Amino acid sequence: MFVFKEKPTAEVIPKPYPELTVGDELRLTCKINKATKVNWKKDDEAIPRAQIDTQIDNKVSKLFIAEVVEGDSGEYSCEARNRPGIVARSTVKINVKGKMTFLFV
Repeated sequence: MFVFKEKPTAEVIPKPYPELTVGDELRLTCKINKATKVNWKKDDEAIPRAQIDTQIDNKVSKLFIAEVVEGDSGEYSCEARNRPGIVARSTVKINVKGKMTFLFV
């Protein structure tokens, strides 16, 4: 008997992401389909300062950083994995600029 397993999908939005300034908030959403596990990464590493809310039944995972710093710039990815271990990945580039300061002489 042949059982069809649907491949997972992952789509990060918004894409492209508007440029951020230090102190802004970062909000990313990943739309998924048949995933059983979702992981967020920045430059292929875990993101300890991000709040992540994943709702598999609602087919969505959200990443939130309240106040970004320049070190938050990089490539963010959402990976959706299904039971057989097939992975779908979507990425978005985030650029955080420092705040401009003016010196009056």
